Amino acid sequence: MNSTDALKMLFGENLRTIRVSSKFSQLKLAMKANLTPNFINDIEQGRKGASFGTIAKLADILAVDVYKFFLPIKNKNHEEEILLGYPDHVETLLKAVADFKTHYNS
Repeated sequence: MNSTDALKMLFGENLRTIRVSSKFSQLKLAMKANLTPNFINDIEQGRKGASFGTIAKLADILAVDVYKFFLPIKNKNHEEEILLGYPDHVETLLKAVADFKTHYNS
């Protein structure tokens, strides 16, 4: 598996975890994001990637910071790690997100 495929798999797994914990079905998320349920399923299965715009839209709908879609999977309590964040890295990640927003919103 190359790095692009690995990134798509990680994003898809995290999207599914966040979606389920937010009580969204694939259909509900797809409708709010103006996407098809099949496309959401393909993303979650790592078969397709999402554009930056789609990633940002999904983060807004699910009320999470974009970086949470890319947190590495460490253990069985992954859902809790995603939702609560990694305490030892939160400040660094928040600064990176703020820098990203500043750079791309100007």
